[in-house]
Amino acid sequence: MKHSKSSLFLMELIIALLFFSLASSVAIRLFVKSYLISQQTINENHAVNEAQNLAEGFLGTEGDLAALGELFPEGILEAETLTLYWNQEWEPCLKEDASYAATLTSQPDTQGSGLIGAEISLEKLSSQEVIYHLHVDHHVPERRAS
Repeated sequence: MKHSKSSLFLMELIIALLFFSLASSVAIRLFVKSYLISQQTINENHAVNEAQNLAEGFLGTEGDLAALGELFPEGILEAETLTLYWNQEWEPCLKEDASYAATLTSQPDTQGSGLIGAEISLEKLSSQEVIYHLHVDHHVPERRAS
């Protein structure tokens, strides 16, 4: 009779351990998923802020990429494109150390309407994933001599 009670207790203990191990594995998965979502949200917030900075600079310089390059001296200006780089902590850095990149591509007025545009795209370099994309249009008023 004593042998039967101890084996029953051992069986209950094993079932309790299995239950707690399953519960802990579910909890660990939830914590990992919440951490990944938190990191993604942080990256998206930084991307939106940086895209907004570029858009405001583009609007403030009325699409003049040379002037925009002066506002963002850490950027690389090539033809109609300005590229900025950030490291893992979203601090400006060189291309070699970069984890994130923003590209502003100017679309000049080809129809004479006075409307210039820009495409701003921020991406995570390791996965080539676009985090945020923004299109900006700006009407440059006609300058009249007085």
